[in-house]
Amino acid sequence: MFTKKIDKSKIQTWFVTGASSGIGKELCVQLLERGYNVIAVARRTPNFQNENALNLSVDVTDVNSINVAIEQGIKHFGSIDVLANIAGIGSYLSFEEETEDEMRNVMETNYWGTYNTCHALIKYFREKHNGTIINMSSGSGLAPRAFGAAYCSSKYALEGLTSVLWMETKSFCRVLLVEIAKFFGTEIGKDKPHGVTQYDEYKNIKWTNSTKKLKENYNRTEIAVKHMIDEVEKEKIQRRLFLGKEIIGRIEFELNSIKSDLKKSKKRAYSCCDKKNIVAPKEYET
Repeated sequence: MFTKKIDKSKIQTWFVTGASSGIGKELCVQLLERGYNVIAVARRTPNFQNENALNLSVDVTDVNSINVAIEQGIKHFGSIDVLANIAGIGSYLSFEEETEDEMRNVMETNYWGTYNTCHALIKYFREKHNGTIINMSSGSGLAPRAFGAAYCSSKYALEGLTSVLWMETKSFCRVLLVEIAKFFGTEIGKDKPHGVTQYDEYKNIKWTNSTKKLKENYNRTEIAVKHMIDEVEKEKIQRRLFLGKEIIGRIEFELNSIKSDLKKSKKRAYSCCDKKNIVAPKEYET
C-alpha cells in the first residue's frame, strides 16, 4: 500500500459544504479567485456570482439531497476532485444540562453529515483513482473543553472516522484533517448561551486543560483558508493541519498527558500478555 500522490493539474473541482458562511464561504471565495470550479452547498443556498460556481441548497443530514447535488455537480463540471466538509454546529452546555435532542442534533450534523458526504463520494474517488477529502475537525476533537459534550463528542467521532479513511484509502485518495481553533466572525453556535449553568458546581470551571493562559487571539479566517488550499495543492499532503494560535497549547497539554499515562501504564500493559500460560485462539494465529 502506498500513499497517494496527486497531480495538481487533476484538482479542478471542489465540493464544499457549509458554503454560505464562515470558513466555508471564505474557502469558496479563495477557490474561485484561484480559478477552481466550486460546487458550493449549504442549507441556505450560497450566492456566488461566478461562472465557475454552482450554488446548491443541500442538507448534509439528508443522503438523497447529497446524492442529487453530486450528480448535478458532476454533470455541470464533469468531475469532483476535492470534498471539503466544512458544515458544522456547536454546543456550549454542561453534559448534565445538554438535552438528548440537542446532543443528537449536533452529532447528526457534525459527524453524520460528514459521514454522508464521504460515503457518497468514496466509491467515485476509488473508481477514478483520484480524490481528496478534507474534514473540518477542531482542537476540541483532540483536546476536550468544558461545556462541549455534544460538540467534542461529534469531533472525536469525526477524528476516528477520518483516521480510518486515511488508513484505508491511501492507494486512491488523500485525506486531510483540519484542526481549527477559534476564529472570530465564524463562531458556530454564536447565538447559543456559552457556559451558562444553573448549578454552582459547574460555575467558574476552566474551559480547557491547557496550562497556557488563553488570550483573545484574533485568528484571521482568510489566512487559515489560504493555508488549507496551499496544503491541498501539494503533491503529498500531511495528515493533520493545525490552524489558530491557541490550539498549540491545548494539543501539547493533551499529548503530554497521554505520554505521562502511557509511561505509568507500560509495565501493567505488558503484564497482561502471558504467552507461557495462554493458548491463543486459532483466529488470532498469524
